[in-house]
Amino acid sequence: MNRDQILIPLIILGLLLSIGFLTTLPASYGAVPGAGWIGLGFFTMFLGFTLIVTDSRRRRALIYRAMAEAELKRSQDRPLSVEPASQIAPEITDDSGPSYPHPVINVATCIGCHACVDACPHDVLAIVNGKATPVAVEQCMEDTSCQVECPTVPKSCIVVNSTKMIPERKVPQRDQNFMTNVPGIYLIGDVSGVPLIKNAINEGGAVVDYIVEDLKLEGPNGKADFDVAIVGIGPAGLSATALARQRGLKYIAIEQDQIVATIQQTYQAGKYVFYNPVDKPTSGGIQLEGAGAVKEVMIGSWMETVRSNGLEINEFERCKNVSREGGLFLIETEQERTKRSMQYRVRRVIIAVGNRGTPMRLGVPGEDLKLTVVPEKPEYPDACLQCGTQRVSIDKFCQSCGGRYELRARPPFEDDKVKYKLGDPNDYSGKHVIVVGAGNSAVEAAVDLAAIRSEDGTKIVGWRDNTVSLVIRSNFKGDLKLGNKMMVYDCIDEGRIKVFFGQTIKEIMPEYVTLMNARERDPKTSKETAKFRNDYIFALIGGEKPTKFLDSIGIKIG
Repeated sequence: MNRDQILIPLIILGLLLSIGFLTTLPASYGAVPGAGWIGLGFFTMFLGFTLIVTDSRRRRALIYRAMAEAELKRSQDRPLSVEPASQIAPEITDDSGPSYPHPVINVATCIGCHACVDACPHDVLAIVNGKATPVAVEQCMEDTSCQVECPTVPKSCIVVNSTKMIPERKVPQRDQNFMTNVPGIYLIGDVSGVPLIKNAINEGGAVVDYIVEDLKLEGPNGKADFDVAIVGIGPAGLSATALARQRGLKYIAIEQDQIVATIQQTYQAGKYVFYNPVDKPTSGGIQLEGAGAVKEVMIGSWMETVRSNGLEINEFERCKNVSREGGLFLIETEQERTKRSMQYRVRRVIIAVGNRGTPMRLGVPGEDLKLTVVPEKPEYPDACLQCGTQRVSIDKFCQSCGGRYELRARPPFEDDKVKYKLGDPNDYSGKHVIVVGAGNSAVEAAVDLAAIRSEDGTKIVGWRDNTVSLVIRSNFKGDLKLGNKMMVYDCIDEGRIKVFFGQTIKEIMPEYVTLMNARERDPKTSKETAKFRNDYIFALIGGEKPTKFLDSIGIKIG
């Protein structure tokens, strides 16, 4: 609202009042009674209000257009990291929503990657029919991180009516062929800034074809052990590995955990995974058929690709360094189980590590304790007992011969007492568990271990028989989602979760755990504040993102 919008109706109203009431003219002057003059006054105010609304909407549309044009110009000035210029989305030029700051989604370009949903601490956004959608606009607190984290170019999520300076999203630099600023090193998948399975698979396929053409131009190099090294075997790395095998490249595939470990361990059992964007086909070394599938079916098909192609993958081997050695790259790794150091000389490097990074450790005595677990429930075998076909789905019947998979007893196995991810909460029953952390991941894990949530995850529908403790160094984080905050307090009120604020782990023992004041530095000299029985600890205190690793290689971020 500007000054003219206020002054014009006030001047008109003042003139009317002066003529009608402050002069000696009769009340019915001009054949208009006193009530008529009052009506004219209200009409004038209505006219002024209409002028204000119309002018405000016009100016707001101009602001939206300017924002979209500025975003488009910024996207043209920087290297594209998601889509070629031919697929730049149309502008967001209008919004019929409220006048206060709130996000607006361009559904035509939204890829349903969850980045904006995960970034918003106030549950303003949700994925509906595969697209980000504002579901609680009134809860927007102008955080703007949703727009920052949106990976599309131009942005599919724009915070309108905001007065804040919204920073650029910092992602590793790479060109249209996925090559970084370090010639010969390529970057694909989650670490590139687009958290989308289908996108990762497609990038994994495309980058191998770029490398094949590049190596043809360069010619053979007899000093190299391998043509290409793939570091990180998630969906992107597995896709690249499969296609490298099919293209006849000599490859080395390195994974610090298990194959597709992030999906294996962070997606709950039976979780249905949508293959967004649904209108974009898959063209990599592994496939995604249809609009989505249950986690186990999806991973089962990938494991079948590993077996049928005879892919060799070095699991539990951590990449420590990548450096130049003449015209080759020297890959230095360490095998987790044997602690043996390895070196590989390769011509090209594909970095496909996850963006979550290596989980942060507690750094307290007993963190590496192992437990001998005797399973209570039987399991289905990995292969059909009648025809030997590998079981690739959660079905109870063999897809080849129709035979039923027979349940069998699970042998005792060794397990870690301290875990850094919660896979399936159904694996824990009647346990004394501790969750360490104050963020969304820790709170969600604590709730899932204490309660049973509805299918959409928005409310509690039952209780588990675990004893759950939540250990927090200070207080809940400021970006804790509203839904998570409400559910954890419901669990606390029901006595299902006990919270220890301002405390941390002092020492881990086979059957017990001790706590200490979080302000203390040394577990050896600090005073014990609590001691209680414990079976498992979930340390969900964040991860060391691969930024330091990428920086050590020379890859620029920004």
